[in-house]
Amino acid sequence: MALCVQNHANVLPTDMLNEFPGYACILGNILETTGAALSQPDCSFEMALDLAAVTTFLLEALPPIKSSSRESSTVGEDDMIIGDESVEIVLDDNLQQQITNAIDSRFLVQLTNVLFGGISTAQGSHNEGPDDKEVAAVAAACAFLHVTFNTLPLERIMTVLAYRTELVPVLWNFMKRCHQNQKWSSLPERFSFLPGDAPGWLLPLSVFCPVYKHMLMIVDNEEFYEQEKPLSLKDVRCLIVILRQALWQILWVNPSAHPSSGKFISNTSGHKKHPVEAIQSRVGTVASELLSQLQDWNNRRQFTPPSDFHADGVNDYFISQAVTEGTKAHDILKQAPFLIPFTSRVKIFTSQLASVRHRQEAHGVFTRNRFRIRRDHILEDAYNQMSALSEEDLRGLIRVTFVNEFGVEEAGIDGGGIFKDFMENITRAAFDVQYGLFKETADHLLYPNPGSGMIHEQHLQFFHFLGSLLAKAMFEGILVDIPFATFFLSKLKQKYNYLNDLPSLDPELYRHLIFLKHYKEDISGLELYFVIVNNEYGEQTEEELLPGGKNIRVTNENVITFIHLVSNHRLNFQIRQQSTHFLRGFQQLMRKEWIDMFNEHELQLLISGSLDSLDVDDLRQNTNYAGGYHGEHYVIDMFWEVLKSFSLENQKKFLKFVTGCSRGPLLGFKYLEPLFCIQRAAGSASEEALDRLPTSATCMNLLKLPPYGSKEQLETKLLYAINADAGFDLS
Repeated sequence: MALCVQNHANVLPTDMLNEFPGYACILGNILETTGAALSQPDCSFEMALDLAAVTTFLLEALPPIKSSSRESSTVGEDDMIIGDESVEIVLDDNLQQQITNAIDSRFLVQLTNVLFGGISTAQGSHNEGPDDKEVAAVAAACAFLHVTFNTLPLERIMTVLAYRTELVPVLWNFMKRCHQNQKWSSLPERFSFLPGDAPGWLLPLSVFCPVYKHMLMIVDNEEFYEQEKPLSLKDVRCLIVILRQALWQILWVNPSAHPSSGKFISNTSGHKKHPVEAIQSRVGTVASELLSQLQDWNNRRQFTPPSDFHADGVNDYFISQAVTEGTKAHDILKQAPFLIPFTSRVKIFTSQLASVRHRQEAHGVFTRNRFRIRRDHILEDAYNQMSALSEEDLRGLIRVTFVNEFGVEEAGIDGGGIFKDFMENITRAAFDVQYGLFKETADHLLYPNPGSGMIHEQHLQFFHFLGSLLAKAMFEGILVDIPFATFFLSKLKQKYNYLNDLPSLDPELYRHLIFLKHYKEDISGLELYFVIVNNEYGEQTEEELLPGGKNIRVTNENVITFIHLVSNHRLNFQIRQQSTHFLRGFQQLMRKEWIDMFNEHELQLLISGSLDSLDVDDLRQNTNYAGGYHGEHYVIDMFWEVLKSFSLENQKKFLKFVTGCSRGPLLGFKYLEPLFCIQRAAGSASEEALDRLPTSATCMNLLKLPPYGSKEQLETKLLYAINADAGFDLS
């Protein structure tokens, strides 16, 4: 059969009934026989190759077999083509059960043992490429597992392949040597059912990626970073390069299938239509998912430069295309944004925001809302007046008049600068842990207070309001100094948090859970149950992690489930309501597709700008002068020397004084609108004028600087001005 079935499909028995297709019946019987054959000590390598080839061919003809908890990455289509008509094939339940039961953990272990038995996974010399036997073994195993992944429920087989077979080390050793020799072995068509000119990395990646990704879901930080399991960090860096290059080939250089297309179509003879395109689509998906996951690991603790994730071919043409929906570049931006450098994605993001604002202005949609806000009641006044704003109102101009503690309106017309000042001050007040809506981690990073409802009756409405406020700041390009915890930023991306995110919230709990994971004795003796104790403001409550959890003891068999349920409770469940309402407010202005362009670390930079010191030289290169000042003026030279000598804290205060924001533009000061300007203060020739303080107009990013006679005087006056914190009366 292995020799003739591929080109002579008519050797298969005819169908007796629709629910008993001939190929499916013979497949079930062969799989049962194969299980017996593989268990024989004298089962040869050649026999295993033939068995894999035949079962692969027959499996490929099956419609996907669904489970109760179908994984999202598996194929969701089960239509088959007969002539021009689409007919849904439904196998008999017993026949379906025979096939799924045959491919059990024992079968998978035995098949991979026989195929990989003579292949070394030792880290030796990589000068020699794989020999014919290794290529045949890899082709047979990958072809069988590829069609198995597309046919059977993944959750039944992933853990077995990851932890009870040599699949990952063998495939990695094969791929690594091919990559280092810059020559990918062509897989024999007899086993792979792919044409000879198909890329040699295609089939191995379609299998390696989902299995290795499954392993990464289970390993903890110590295993990944310290013990370097399941791959060394050096090998992970090499893997990132392989994945990046393969993904770029699939999505940009040679895209024979649309990246979002995951549909596999069969006919009754078992031949897939366009098998290369089907596998390319599959690899495009699983490689993107794996690279995204590896980027998360790199963000937790950097082991490779972020640029290692960037494709080599991203140029100005690609960026110009990526802005336009429906283009190939735009599809890549959605599926694999990490291939594009961060600064390029920021430019795309800002151009998308500008386009929305321009469209609204062109249609006269923008509204203008004015609000009178007391500085000492900024959050309450803002919430009472602004929380009911519609999405259209939020997109429009919002202007603020501040009232000081004496009830007097502060001087100054809001041309945008006062609103920037308002945004910085209200976010500082709202996200202050003293207010009770947010808590901070040991690293002083913010996340929603699980007990916020015990302090504020309308806490969920406040979270919705704060989400819309943060979105408004980003929409207007205003940076705000709010350091969020990564696991909360994940909620803005609608992502789920796992065990490895727990150290950022509760490092002590994480250490306890890792202790349990590696505990060698009888865990049931520790008297732990599937419950967790919450302690908010001195009030202790006990919650079950599973129905009846207070009666379910933690054992060595269920400890991994317990660990992940505890992590889920702390990282996802406890803050679900607060996060959901915050996200609803946030999405009033920030589209999901915009936020999905960035990972959590990058999202924090979009919100707050860089934590690095102020680049004074960059600011100087992008500064205009007025009122008689110029770049070579002695007062200007003194000013730049003074600003360079300031501490980072005072540099941030200076920036806030002149621009209304303590952080500079993410891409540099040439993107500050309008450009920073230093103007000679009017009437500044007299001695009285030299006693005046520098003033500013933040809406124009303008500093009005008297011509002080010495560097010491300039420094004293400037420091006094930026530390006065007197609102806009000073100007």
